[in-house]
Amino acid sequence: MSGKKILIIDDEFPMRYLIEHQLKREGFHVTLAKDGPDGITAVTQHQPDLVVLDVMMPGMDGFEVCQQIKTTPETSQIPVIFLTASEAKEYKTRAFAVGADDYLTKPFLAEELLAHISAVLKRTERVNTGVISPSSGRVVSIFSPKGGVGTTTLAIQLSEAIIMHENRPVVLIDLDLPVGGIAQMLSLHTHRNILDLLKASTEHFSVPYIRQFTQRHRADLLVVPAPGSFVGTGSKDMIRKLQILLEKLVEGGYQVLLDLGSHLNEITRTAMRQSDMVFVVTSGQSVANKLCEAFLRDAPELGLEARRLLPVVNETHGRIQEVDLTRLPVARIPHTSERSRTRLWLKEQGIRKLVSIVK
Repeated sequence: MSGKKILIIDDEFPMRYLIEHQLKREGFHVTLAKDGPDGITAVTQHQPDLVVLDVMMPGMDGFEVCQQIKTTPETSQIPVIFLTASEAKEYKTRAFAVGADDYLTKPFLAEELLAHISAVLKRTERVNTGVISPSSGRVVSIFSPKGGVGTTTLAIQLSEAIIMHENRPVVLIDLDLPVGGIAQMLSLHTHRNILDLLKASTEHFSVPYIRQFTQRHRADLLVVPAPGSFVGTGSKDMIRKLQILLEKLVEGGYQVLLDLGSHLNEITRTAMRQSDMVFVVTSGQSVANKLCEAFLRDAPELGLEARRLLPVVNETHGRIQEVDLTRLPVARIPHTSERSRTRLWLKEQGIRKLVSIVK
């Protein structure tokens, strides 16, 4: 992707300088604009391959700039990545409403921005050339017999990594019912949630209809949240509908990720039976390992194929030297609270290992 033209529109000089420096090191041609009007002029004159756009700028904010780019025929196909210091869900909703292709919050790592730029450029090239991957989708579940080991965080990270590294559309569904945690972590609303969708008639279960119950977190990441309140988890009819829903999404070519939390019930068992693989998560600590072992041992009696169940160590509570499991974990996600570059790199490698297994 080096050689591509990137336009940075940001009213803060230090931010413009830092992004410019990093992108030039990677071989990009960089143009700078100090505010909204200057950015509009630069878009027209330079026709960049991608725009990195700040949200909060004096006078003409990023929303207005993006809307003008996307509604002008000559520039409407130029992808836009929003940068903002605000994590408010209203900002994210409004950004995608005016045509944003991706959304990133400050502060961020330079490598993170580069990954997002690369993913958006690849996706744009795929759309422009009409080259769409013919491979069908699949269903991947993330479950832990013990709560508090980070299934939700891991589900979100894996969803984003699939988009970054595999350039495939993902639907992330929160089945950690009834409350869930994905909407809270991503600042999404729960007005239309998975239970609302499962109450609908299956004759409506087309991909366009299902998408009405999703929210965009990234350009190719759609999220179906849990209700976020203590309500019932549904009926046997909903279990049948869940099967049909997953089949429709797979036929539509989506990678479907299911956060099952730590509750073993008929819905989560149905989800696991429908899954191509289930990542069974442990923190590596003794109690979590024992519960993981017990689940893997009893899985056949639950109607689950052992070969589809893949143990993963997610060090949510600190570093673990030795992990006492009968089956070798397929990946290990190290503890990274210290934010050291080495630990962050190891964590990235752990997530990428999961991506390589999913594809």
